Amino acid sequence: MADQEEDYSSLPLQDRATHKIWKVRLAAYEEITKQFTTSASENDPCFRPFLSDPALFKKIVTDSNVAAQEVGITSLVACLQYGGPNACQRLRGTVVTPLAEKGLVSMRAGTRQKTIDALLYFIELDTPDPVIEELIPILSNKLPKLVTGTIIALREIVKSFGTKTVGPKSIVKALPKLFAHPDKNVRAEATNLTVELYKWMGDAIKAGLLPDLKPVQQKELEEEFESVKGSVPQQVRFLHSQQQAASQGHSVGSGAVEQEDEDEIDPMDFIEAVDIFGKIPGDFYERMGSVKWKDRKEAVDDLFKVVSVPKLADADFTELMRVLAKCVAKDANVAVVTVAANCVEAIAKGLRAGFAKYKNIVFTSLLERLKEKKQSVAEALGTALDAVFASTTFSDILEDVLEFMKHKNPQVKQETTIFLVRCLRTVKIIPKPSEIKLMCDACTVLLADTAKPVRSAAAEAMGTIMKMIGERAMTPYIDGLDDIRKNMIKEFFETATVKAKPEKVPPPSAQAPKAGGARVPSGAPRPRSSAVGVKRATSTTPNTSSGRPTPGSEPPAPPTVAHSRLAPPGARTSRVGAGSTGVLRKKDDHSSSPRTTSTSSTPPRSTSSRGLTGVSLSTSASLSTSHSGLSAAEKAELAELRRGREELVSSAATLKQQVDALQADNLKLSQAMAELQLSNKQLIEDHTRDVLAIKAKETQLARARSEADDARAQIGILQRDLDIAKAAAAAPSAPSATISRGDEIVARDLNDGINNVSPVPRTKSESILSEDEKENGFSAPTMSRSAGAHLSRSSSRTGSFSPISSGTVDTSDIGSGNAGSVESWRRAAEVTSQLKARIEAMKARQIRR
Repeated sequence: MADQEEDYSSLPLQDRATHKIWKVRLAAYEEITKQFTTSASENDPCFRPFLSDPALFKKIVTDSNVAAQEVGITSLVACLQYGGPNACQRLRGTVVTPLAEKGLVSMRAGTRQKTIDALLYFIELDTPDPVIEELIPILSNKLPKLVTGTIIALREIVKSFGTKTVGPKSIVKALPKLFAHPDKNVRAEATNLTVELYKWMGDAIKAGLLPDLKPVQQKELEEEFESVKGSVPQQVRFLHSQQQAASQGHSVGSGAVEQEDEDEIDPMDFIEAVDIFGKIPGDFYERMGSVKWKDRKEAVDDLFKVVSVPKLADADFTELMRVLAKCVAKDANVAVVTVAANCVEAIAKGLRAGFAKYKNIVFTSLLERLKEKKQSVAEALGTALDAVFASTTFSDILEDVLEFMKHKNPQVKQETTIFLVRCLRTVKIIPKPSEIKLMCDACTVLLADTAKPVRSAAAEAMGTIMKMIGERAMTPYIDGLDDIRKNMIKEFFETATVKAKPEKVPPPSAQAPKAGGARVPSGAPRPRSSAVGVKRATSTTPNTSSGRPTPGSEPPAPPTVAHSRLAPPGARTSRVGAGSTGVLRKKDDHSSSPRTTSTSSTPPRSTSSRGLTGVSLSTSASLSTSHSGLSAAEKAELAELRRGREELVSSAATLKQQVDALQADNLKLSQAMAELQLSNKQLIEDHTRDVLAIKAKETQLARARSEADDARAQIGILQRDLDIAKAAAAAPSAPSATISRGDEIVARDLNDGINNVSPVPRTKSESILSEDEKENGFSAPTMSRSAGAHLSRSSSRTGSFSPISSGTVDTSDIGSGNAGSVESWRRAAEVTSQLKARIEAMKARQIRR
């Protein structure tokens, strides 16, 4: 009771705010709220103790007493509301997490609502990202009530600011885990948050969420999406920077979500990228180089399975794209070409803008292969071209497209022109006038083509261009055409649909400064110097109390150096004097300018009261509202400076275009050189492989020839044996099979020797044997009938043939009265020994073989 009656008002406010008695703390919180509400400005001293020690507010928002906690969070809301961005930035890192963990689970609805209000102020006064980063980890808390409260807070944040202000990527990534939470309240609030995100994002949320949910949950969400489809959410709270921009006259939008805003949300941002290079088969490149089309088809099929993912991790795809480009351009099998084109499409869609650096490798190969008339191949090539175009810009593909519109193949011309039409329908910014002219000139040529499909495609392209730029701007390009072609173009013009809009020109505040000053961000204080670099004297400016120029008091002249003629390239500008008023003076190699030398007899003008054109600063202050105070010479000078500036800007733009063109050419040449080097390396490898193969074939051929010679020799021997056997079988006086080949030859030689002694005509069988021996290189003498008869009788008695018996020779059998019989037998014996030697030599040669 004594504690309740004791007066604690004499204690310092900070001590009362941390007092052990909750009522003292509650009274202190109420007093703090009152001080913040009645403060004079954001820099009021009442904010200083709490901003210098953010831990004090951490204790306030986590007060153990629920009544005091609610009042304490109310004081935090007042601090943020009246303390501005400075209070937000000082307290955010210390207060947000404990505020959410203690305030969002409170039993009091007022406390929970005040907590959400404080979180909204933390976002409004600066940026939403730090607050979202503090809240996302709380979604993994084990306390379902805290997770539910955090989801509700996130839904209120999205509902108030929209996904254009609050990045939804981290929130969408956390949703699948919430839908798998065991608590039904968490799942129900996750559904409500998802529906709120769908209102702002549309179907873009489905790509990053639905694949991870159960089929039942997908069906429920689809039903919820249908119930809110078509609703237009409104942004009800704006960031401090957006409010400042609105106060300066820049529109921040009505809050309605337009179709363009939906397109800015990329569904791919919510999908994890996949690294495919670890999944490509190791023998992919080897199979792609196979001579069998089935091997190549299997290789591209395997690759297509790997690359068919929504998002690919960025890596070096150069070698892979070269292989696919070579396959598309040169493969003879259309099935392989079709799947290769599908692989290019999948990689382009998976890499998106990252595929632009590979465009030069594969784009012309796709265009060249448009000569295929098979519908399935044409569709695959067309979708691949569309995917490549989506990864780059219209200007990047236009040169190649215009070149292939001149192709000698009508099919290529037709399909390339149809591809151009598809590009014109989907491009979002109207092409440059120079590009429009190039396209119209190319289409005009095709309108006179002999093939009707080519003429129709060209007319459709020109009709689409007319839809894009208007009939009036198209008049110069169709003026010289006949009525038939004009009517064709207008028919396509009436049915064409385009998305292109003129390129947005940034507002003057967002453009580069015209006087060499720094670019001023939206909402920042405006510079105190004028656009021509002349700082107004504070004595002549209307707003002398603040020292700031009044709005609209800047002169419109943009030049940085106000002389009667442009400064030479080597000229420099600098401020004159440490205490000068900001006058810029030309400073070059000469000691004085022509203007100063021509007026050397006149008193020098004071830089503090005269500008560069000789007009007093008080007069220049009024130039922004009217030019009536300028003389004719000054107006001419101003106009000349403006013309000079425009010429410089134009020259700079031209030089930039030339530099970009040269860089693009250099890049193309580098890529071409790399491709040629790769081709050269491949050719060298192919040549080496071919040389080795030829040498192997030559070795095999030589071996085969040697084996063929051996076979022919063996065949000759076998043929001779066969002929001898046939001759022996045909001879009537020959024994059946007991006479060997060698004995047969000896017998013939003996016959020849005996015939020399007694020349008697041969029998038929002897003639056959003689002819056979002549083929084998023998010239045996003939044998007489009596000697042959004697030999036959001798062989029949002994069972084998022997020209000379082991006993004495009976000369009476040879013939009586023949004086040379002994000599003849001697000669026969010599011939027999020679024949035996030859037979042995032949046998030895056969054995060696």
